[in-house]
Amino acid sequence: MTHIFAKTGSLSGREAKATLLAAGLFLAALAGDISGARADEITVTDVTGHTVTLDEPAERIILPEGRHILTLALLDPDPAAFLVGWGNDLKLFSPETFDAVHAAFPEIDDIPDMGNPMQNSLSIESMMAAKPDLVIFTLYGRVPTETTDKLEAAGIPYMFVDFFQKPLENTVPSMRQLGQLLGREEQAEEFISFYESHMDEIADRLAENTTPTSVFFHLNPDGENCCYSSGPGNMSDFIAAAGGRNIGEDRIPGPIGQLSLEYILAEDPDFYLAGGGSTVSPDGLKVGTHITRETAAETLAKVTAAPGISELTAVKDNDAAGIWLFFFDNPLFFLGVEEMATLFHPDLFADVDPDETLAELNERFLPFDLEGTFWIKAGAQSN
Repeated sequence: MTHIFAKTGSLSGREAKATLLAAGLFLAALAGDISGARADEITVTDVTGHTVTLDEPAERIILPEGRHILTLALLDPDPAAFLVGWGNDLKLFSPETFDAVHAAFPEIDDIPDMGNPMQNSLSIESMMAAKPDLVIFTLYGRVPTETTDKLEAAGIPYMFVDFFQKPLENTVPSMRQLGQLLGREEQAEEFISFYESHMDEIADRLAENTTPTSVFFHLNPDGENCCYSSGPGNMSDFIAAAGGRNIGEDRIPGPIGQLSLEYILAEDPDFYLAGGGSTVSPDGLKVGTHITRETAAETLAKVTAAPGISELTAVKDNDAAGIWLFFFDNPLFFLGVEEMATLFHPDLFADVDPDETLAELNERFLPFDLEGTFWIKAGAQSN
């Protein structure tokens, strides 16, 4: 570079200007090369409007809600390799799913436990000590401002994804942003295409002047406390996407509330849908990973035999089913929506098989097979 400037004195004015311009362009290009890390920065604005910038794809991640290892698994065949900390909710609330993940990735035993996100007991000190490249929060619960303030003060990037508050709106951007921040854009787009193809097919069929099926969604029935359900958002949105209308939406102002048995009997909905898992009471609906079809059928029969519930026309006509609640706070919810569509409108979706969709998901996207009984129809054979 010294040589370039030394020779300008012997050139004409026009030549000197041209030479100086060339030198300036060369310096600018060189500066760009020197600051290449800046040129390679990854910047996204998440679904809350928060902007996060990384110098390179994240390799050290904290999942305050550990169940979202399933979300990471859709983007990378070794999701555990990213984790330097996670919440213990998966182990507590779906131990069979935890066992399935553990069988595939025994090294998760070494991932530091950050606490229970459902009880706001996450340790911010432990999170900072883990020195993550990225902390991935969700909109399932409230993240204290104090937590994000401390992360910002420590220079630790964080983002929010959403598969709960506005899942039909935010799932695609959430997955796309995760793909960018993890350097897994191609995998994210492949999953998004798969997801959209199934959701679009459901919407296209329902667009043919289909009358919504009225549904009583019974949240975690336990044979004792009747009857919890969902208000606007989340499950009501999923039910609507499947061609139904949750009667709880008309009475419950918040996400979750209690309906009187008298109201449910007066509405006498077209369909009874119970949502459950594996850690409910002995008299509750058991569905999910590693749950047998026999257990699911037996527990659904017990739930629908409860006083009052057994009087519903839908229950008497076997227009009743149970479904796995864990579907409905991660991108796998489209499986649940597809199953509900076949339940609410069996003629319209006679050729749709959610079991085949799950099998394809396992083969194409998940590094371990998600196996079990995730939905069960009343009157179905238990074996």
